[in-house]
Amino acid sequence: MRIPAILLLLASLALPALAGCGRQVASVPESDEALHNWHQGRTYQAQGRYELAREHYLLALAAARSDDVRDALAREVDVVDRQIKTLR
Repeated sequence: MRIPAILLLLASLALPALAGCGRQVASVPESDEALHNWHQGRTYQAQGRYELAREHYLLALAAARSDDVRDALAREVDVVDRQIKTLR
């Protein structure tokens, strides 16, 4: 018995959807310390106090729990480093 191509196509499209059923994604809540220092860093950066902003971004980076937050904070540190370099 030969399976029609359309049925193979439909089966190949349905399998990935079925494989994901029942899978749960766990998320790790970000630490209050990281969020607080990130906010402080942004506040200092907006005020033009770049050295203080950098310190708080680094503190937030040390307390960060997820890779996404660490990546975002690393970009923030890079931006504020460029701002400090521009002023020198």
